[in-house]
Formats: sequence, C-alpha cells, structure tokens
Amino acid sequence: MHNVGTLKKTRTLFLLLSYLSVVLLSCNGGKVEQPSLTVSMAAPKVLVVSFTDSFNPDNLVSNPLKSTSSDWVVNARHPQTVYVAARSRDELPKTQKGDYPIETEYKIYLVLDESFQNGESYMVSGPFGSTSFLFDDKTMFCESIKVNQEGYHPQSSVRYANLGIFLGNGGSLLFPSTPAYKVLDAKTQNVLVMGKAEFRGDDTKVEKNLVSSGEYVYRLDLSAVPEGGPYVIQIEGCGVSYPFEISYTAVEHIAYTYTRGLYHQRCGIALQKPYTEFTRDACHTEVGLTRNTWSASGKIEVDSRSPMLAIYGGYHDAGDFDRRPYHTIIPILLLGYYEAFPDHFIDSQYNLPESGNGLPDFLDEALWGIASWEQLQILDERDHQRGGIMAGTETSGHPEYGKTNAATDSLVYGTWAVSEEVTAYGAGMMAQAARLLYAFPLWRTKAQELFDRAMLAWNYLDTKMTDKGFYTENTETSAMLYASLQLSLALPLFEPQLEHLQEKLQILFETLATKLLVEDGYWPQQYRPGNAYAQIQTVHFSSYLLTQKPHDLMLAETLKKLVFDQADKGGYMGFDMEKAFYPQGATKTYGWGAATAQGRYADVYAFAYRMETDAKKKQSLFDILCQFGDYDLGLNPLGKSFVTGLGVDQVQSPLHLDSWFTRNEQGLGNVPGILVYGPSEERSKAEYQMIVSNTLFPSWDKLPLQRRWADGWSLVNNNEFTVWETMVWNICLYGVLNTPTEGKSSTQ
Repeated sequence: MHNVGTLKKTRTLFLLLSYLSVVLLSCNGGKVEQPSLTVSMAAPKVLVVSFTDSFNPDNLVSNPLKSTSSDWVVNARHPQTVYVAARSRDELPKTQKGDYPIETEYKIYLVLDESFQNGESYMVSGPFGSTSFLFDDKTMFCESIKVNQEGYHPQSSVRYANLGIFLGNGGSLLFPSTPAYKVLDAKTQNVLVMGKAEFRGDDTKVEKNLVSSGEYVYRLDLSAVPEGGPYVIQIEGCGVSYPFEISYTAVEHIAYTYTRGLYHQRCGIALQKPYTEFTRDACHTEVGLTRNTWSASGKIEVDSRSPMLAIYGGYHDAGDFDRRPYHTIIPILLLGYYEAFPDHFIDSQYNLPESGNGLPDFLDEALWGIASWEQLQILDERDHQRGGIMAGTETSGHPEYGKTNAATDSLVYGTWAVSEEVTAYGAGMMAQAARLLYAFPLWRTKAQELFDRAMLAWNYLDTKMTDKGFYTENTETSAMLYASLQLSLALPLFEPQLEHLQEKLQILFETLATKLLVEDGYWPQQYRPGNAYAQIQTVHFSSYLLTQKPHDLMLAETLKKLVFDQADKGGYMGFDMEKAFYPQGATKTYGWGAATAQGRYADVYAFAYRMETDAKKKQSLFDILCQFGDYDLGLNPLGKSFVTGLGVDQVQSPLHLDSWFTRNEQGLGNVPGILVYGPSEERSKAEYQMIVSNTLFPSWDKLPLQRRWADGWSLVNNNEFTVWETMVWNICLYGVLNTPTEGKSSTQ
C-alpha cells in the first residue's frame, strides 16, 4: 500500500517544477504590467503559451485571439503558424453594480518548424511578455496526454491514457507516424514500460447530438505498468503527463473523497473537526410546516404564524439548500449498493461523526439520507394523512453566491405537501434499512423503529387505494414496485405472523415487475439504465435478485436476464466501451449532468458484475466499471478533473456556496467531493450564464460537445451539481471498486 501523501507531494513538486521551468523571466520593460506566462507542449514542435487576464482584460495590450506569427518569437524565429484558444478559469461573486467578474485564460499555440531539443534554452517573446526555459521532455508538461490524475485500479486489466491534440481554432493534428511513449517513475525518471500508441480513429467531427472530442485519438496502454507510482507518461520531444498511480491506496482515496462529498452536503448539522477541515455551523434546523402543493420550479413563502418543525438529515441539493423529492434516490442507492457489496463497507471507513458506532459508515450515510424523510412523516394520530411523508423543503428564492453559506442562510424554508410517491419510496427505504440493520444486534431497536415507520407509511398508502385491492392502475410505479418488495422482505423479520400481508405484497411486487420490467411498462415508468428520467433504477428491484429465496424463481431469473441484456447493449445510451474513444458513457443525450454521470451509466454493469459467475465475463465487467471511473478524474478530452479535491487540474469555480468561503476566507480550497455537471450540448441563453460561456474560443457552437465547458459558477449548466444526479452515482461506483482495509481510512 502506498501513502496517498506521496502522490500529493509528487503533484505539488510536478507543478512547482513545471511553473519554475516556464515562467522564469517575465519581462515588460517597466511599462504596463504584463501577465505571467507559462509554457507547456501540445505536440512535437507545438509550444503552448498560457496566461490569464487576472480578472482585468483591459490590462492586456491587445486581443490575444488576434495573435499572428509575426507577434511571437521563439529563439529569434517566428513560428510557422499560430492558433489560439480561450475559456474562463475562475469567477468572482456578482458585484453591487451587477457585474460578474471573470478571469479568462488564453492559450497561444506556436507551431514551429523545428523540434525542441533536450538541454537547450529557449526564449519566448510576444505582446504579453517574455519567458525563458530549459527544455526537458521528462519534465515539460504535455496537455495532450490525458490520464486519471489520481490513479488506476491495479485489478483492472484495461488501463490506458489517451493522446489527443486540440489546438483551439487549429483543431486536431495527426502524428506523421504512430508515436512511441514511455512510462517513467515520476521521482527517479527511470523507464518502466515502453510502447507504441494505438490509433483509435478520427473523432474530430462536430455536429448536433454527436458526443465527440474533436481529436484524432491515440491510446497509450498502461496494462503492463506495475502497481505503484507516482508515474508519468513521456512522449519524446513532447513532454509528460500529469502524475498518477496504479494503487489500491489511490482507489481508496477516490472513494473516500467522493463519499465524504455527501457528508459535506449534509443539512441540519454542523461540520466540525476532527471530521473535516471544511467547517461551518449547523444549518436549517427547522422548517415551517406549510405543506404546499409540490411544484418542480415552485417556491414557498413561509408565513410568520406557521408552526415550525425541528429537522435534520438529508442534503443540500447544489448551489442552494432545499431538500427535494428527487433525493429519495440517494439512500435507496446507498442501501442497494451496500446490500449488493456488503464486504466493501466497514465502520470508521470515512471519518464520519457516526464512525465507531458498530455500523459500516456507508450505512450510516444512508441513515442520514433517510433521517429527513423520517421527520417529514406525519405522526399525529389526529391528522388524516398520518403516515404520509411530505415531499421535502423549499424557500422563497435562491441564496446569493459569495454572500451566504449554509450556516448563514437567513431564508425560511417550508415543507411541501404529503406525496404518495415520496411516501412509497420512504416506506421502501425504511423497510430496507430496517432489514439491513437487523444484522447488527445493537441496532435492532432502530431497525424496529424504521420498520414501524415503513408500515405506517404503507398503511397511509393503503387508504388511498381503491376497493380493487393492492393493485390498481395508479400503483404501476417504480415507487410502489420498490415499496412492495422491501416490505415483503422485511415482514418475516419483524412481523412474521402477518403472512397474509406478506403474500399480498409479494403478489403486488411480482405483478408490477411483470408489467413494468418484463413487459416494459410505460414512460416514464420504465427501466432504462443510465437515463435519469426513466423512473425505474436497478436498485428498485435488485433485492429480489440477491435474496436467497425469491418468491417466484422464474421471475427472478427473468429479471436477472434483463440486467445482463441491458449491460450487453450498453444500457439506455447503447454505449460500447470497446469501440469508444473516451469512456464517457453518454451518447444519446448530453444535457445537464449527462457528461459526468459515469456512475449512472456504470450502474447496470455493477449489478451484472455482482451476479456474474463466469470469471472472464466478471473481469470484463469490472474493467468497464474502472474505465467509467477514470473519466471524471482527467481521462477526458479537456484533461480536467471535474471533482473538487481530486486530481491536479481541478474545476476551480463550482456553483457551491460553502466553497466560496472555504476557498477565499479559510484558504482551504473548494469543499472536496463535488462533482460538477461538466460539458453540455445546449448553451444557456441566460445573460448571466452567457457572460461565462462567451469566453470560449472557439465559440460554444463550434466546439465538439465534450469541450463545451468553461469554469465559472454562474454558468449553471456546466458548474452546478446535484447530490442525486451526479454525486451519489459516482459514490456508488467507487463503492464497488474500493475494498477497504479494516479500521483504516485512506487519509490515515
């Protein structure tokens, strides 16, 4: 096992050496202050000069996007050609005047007629300053090599980096011959592995609905690289990649950071040391009992006379602090993955306040997700909706970025009305949690409490059904599918005498499974793994496939085959990992959050992996899971880690209110574990969002879909996130990939 600090130190040293080797001599003759220049490589003979406007574009002496060959000199010679690119890299809060200050990064690609020589000094001069550097292709960074910037899984038989050149308005380049590469020990620079790149094909086309990279894509096989690291990939005359590991420690650290992202989004609790450095006071500990009719875009004004309800549990959604009905999927996923992979989760794994209580931390986090629904359940015996669960909390508007964090939010939140759908999901998650807790003798009191709440919720639903019985047209939903299954499995543990009710629930589940799964249901009550809008997810019926004695063995086998068939065809997206240029998973739609939801695309493969008995097929499924995990951590066309706290080149300006304060007032950086939406096909027309997307050059519509991203919090469809659309799915993916060491977290 390698200490995760080794990779962190290597990254820091790598960046420092790169910076020192390329900034060095910024000269401007004592006139207007010039930006600091950094240089890197994009390809042999292609030097990249990068700089920013430091939030003040008026300080630039000219428009960088109009650079020409005559503007630049490298060792007294003009480049043959110059290409340019730009995108925002940071954004400040909105000013009192209504401005959105943006820092834009420019890249000038200087195409030379000669290769760079190791050991030779170079002076680069242009309108924005000068810098000198000593060229060394074992230390010079090459932006065209894309790697998982944390680390690859040692057990995966498919590990690779991608090589793809993109020169802004110059597009991509083909290598004249297939390039060779070496894998070096990042500290000693010793060569461990040598190989020839594999040309994967032309992915340069830009057209509607085509999720392309804009590159001629080459693959650099890392399967022969031994466990260890940190390593870098070197291409002679071009430079090296970011450092990476092949280690269980890296995988453990990724899982740790992802999962603690949920902890950092907890609502109704103070975030404190020793559980985190990213501290804040308790937030949103009471809500108005308003019971407004649910609306996806609605707001709630809380009357000052409204009774207040004490509450904790659940999570902040994104750049705001509501708890939404969509969040029911979070504990359902955590419970489903825990049930499928129980040996992957242990106590004291994630340094939570509950660590050491005898439960696996993953299960503790699921219970936190359930807690808010417990408190939103109507318990008053005089209430005609007793047992029903309110659909979450909302307020009258959005808190302002840069002025408010979760603990200082002064808006008053109210509750949505009781929802039959949320009540059914709540009944299911409480019954499933009760059944899983029953395995821990010290937790059977809590298990009984949860089961009683599940039955109370079910009894409320029962009063809403017609005299036709448990099965009516209105019950043909994923929520009722899930609730009937979990209650039927929990009843023998808690109320074994209720055999008649158990049988009814079994019949209801099997009827719904036949209608909605075997016969394919009706939109949106269909199983389309990878599609966020299809209501049925694998975890809504996976318990039936894992139980030792399913009530209907033939149905269980049919449902297993359905999962395997979906995995074989690549889920809803029809994604073929073997033919793909990048492991992005998204092919059909590329809307908000589709770019970084690899955990969602991996879900069907995860459960197929769990049920597969053939060793070769099982390994193939595992390899697919690992590749999905690589994408958000840097193995993507932008070479960007879309996860805060992971990787070298991370997103800087997520739409996360707490992060503004931890980064700019506490000096800690962004709160770790946030997975932003990433690129998207459609461009928002909202003026405040276009301020960020306008920085892109080439412009949004001219860029390949996987490059339509700019760093700035107000560009919501790129830099917002949700706990339920992006974060929890990747948490579950790395829950499968990580096998913990008993009693030891990755930070120890």
